Amino acid sequence: MFYELTMILNPDLGEDEIEKVTARFRSNLTKNGGEIIKIDDLGLKTLSYKIQKKSKGRYFLSYLGGPGSMLSEIERTLKIDENVLRFLIIRLEEDIKREDLEKATVEQKTEAVTERETEKTAEVASETLQGEENHGEK
Repeated sequence: MFYELTMILNPDLGEDEIEKVTARFRSNLTKNGGEIIKIDDLGLKTLSYKIQKKSKGRYFLSYLGGPGSMLSEIERTLKIDENVLRFLIIRLEEDIKREDLEKATVEQKTEAVTERETEKTAEVASETLQGEENHGEK
């Protein structure tokens, strides 16, 4: 299975400290039978609301591969790490291939998600219109 992990780190961390956090994460992941396919540093971004009195955070987007059993240990270690402000792990769709994740850039992923959301919105709107038309005929 493939997973997407987004995590927000403390913005006050230096490059050495960020490397230590990611190295700890990598070792924990490999110890539990997983692997990092790709990790992107999205940089410093302003948060919507303060988390632990911080108004900014350093965002990382990672693609992981491995068994679902590794997730509980990864979540546990991310919760314990005081440098991780927030994280979110999402299981990716079954038809996604490793090559797609290796090539993917943040912009491509955002475009794909936007296209899917647009398609879903169009389907819901179409169903709603059909429902209203049928309701008016009664």
